[in-house]
Amino acid sequence: MEENHNTILKQAVRAVLKPQGLLQKGSSRIWVDDNGWFFTIVEFQGSWCDKGSFLNVGMHHLWSDWESLMPVCGICDTRQFGWAGYKGDGEAFAQQVTALAETALARVLEYRKAADPKAAKIIPLVNDGIAPFWAAWNQLLTAALAGDAALCCALEREVFRKLEIIPIQGVEALLDQYLPLLNRPKQLQRRLLEKIASQRAFWRSKPGLKRLAVHPIYR
Repeated sequence: MEENHNTILKQAVRAVLKPQGLLQKGSSRIWVDDNGWFFTIVEFQGSWCDKGSFLNVGMHHLWSDWESLMPVCGICDTRQFGWAGYKGDGEAFAQQVTALAETALARVLEYRKAADPKAAKIIPLVNDGIAPFWAAWNQLLTAALAGDAALCCALEREVFRKLEIIPIQGVEALLDQYLPLLNRPKQLQRRLLEKIASQRAFWRSKPGLKRLAVHPIYR
């Protein structure tokens, strides 16, 4: 009987990621590394036409209202890690998946260095193709969380430049929520902390993430 490739994949990934403190979202192919104000998302993405997995790794900022965990942007490309394909040989497939998982772990450890927003604020973010606006926007809010008002003002120009390249419908409400507070950095920082706490509570209520810890700063 042919082995189930999903079972092989999940077992191989779990052996690499679980001992390092990542949480699997239920029984899905998504793993979460908690960095307080953002999650590093590790996604073993399937294909509609073949058995196997791509690998996506990136940041999910917790001031966002995304209702799906996805690597929207990151400190480097989020979606260029190759492919592990299942061709009926379970052992060979497990080896390929283990290599992908080890690649993911190396990237996760890099993202952990950005857990301090004061260190992360100067790291240029790369978008994953959704829209260049999101990388610029998340970088601005990272600077705001770090309390760097001058950097926020500089990044505001970049945000609008990105919107001119690819306009995003409905983003005005998001801009109106935060940009008027750029000249009141403490209030902006407080609003971000409240939003992060709310999103952490939201994700902690979801199946598969109930073990998400209460963070000493971000709750």
